[in-house]
Formats: sequence, structure tokens, C-alpha cells
Amino acid sequence: MSTKRSTWQKVAVRQALEESNGFASAQEIFQMIISTGLKLGLTTVYRALTELVESGDVDALASEDGETKYRFCSNDHHHHLICRQCGETVEFDLAGFEAATSELAAKHGFTSVTHSIELFGICEKCGVAS
Repeated sequence: MSTKRSTWQKVAVRQALEESNGFASAQEIFQMIISTGLKLGLTTVYRALTELVESGDVDALASEDGETKYRFCSNDHHHHLICRQCGETVEFDLAGFEAATSELAAKHGFTSVTHSIELFGICEKCGVAS
């Protein structure tokens, strides 16, 4: 957890993320917050998101269009399956994948290897709707 103080702005950003059903951009989070009547700037949203990512409370990823999106996630290592239309996100684990990546890295002399896997597709709800 972060040692930085918790401000009402950071609490508002956290609440907006908790209410979103998947990854959301800073602009989407900003719109969610101001729609509730709270007054804060987009810069403040970015600052709060940066602190939440640095503290490990929030995951950030670059979406297919290059925009950074944010989401509260479990602390366990996992990967994401993300709907391109609605943003619904499913966390998943690939059995045996972590061991295979460690073995591959060692085979080539690599250490301290990290990775992130995000799979993008169309969820069942959006697929039915089209």
C-alpha cells in the first residue's frame, strides 16, 4: 500500500474504478467523477492514477489504440481478456505458462524476466448484440 496520504480526490478516483466493469481511461474516470457533481481537474485524476499504479493498487495497460487504461486488480499475478467493445475484463491464469517462461528465459541466459498478457476480443454479450 502507498504511504502517501489519501485525499478525497484519490478516493473519488478509486470509487470510479471500482464502479467500472473493466479497464477505463483517465478521461472516462474523469467523466464518471464529474457526473456525480464533484469538482476536480483531469490533471488531478492523472496524478491520483499514477499514485495508485505506483502503490500497486491499480493495473495500467496500453489498449490497442495506445491509450492507457486503468483497473483495480487482484494482487496475484494474472493476465487479462478484454472486450474491445464494452471493456469487460476477465482475469485468467495460464497453467504451466509461468514455468515455461522461466525455463525459456534461463535457456537464453535471461534473469529477472517479467511479462504481461492482455488478450483483446469481443465478449459474449457484445457478440450477441452485433
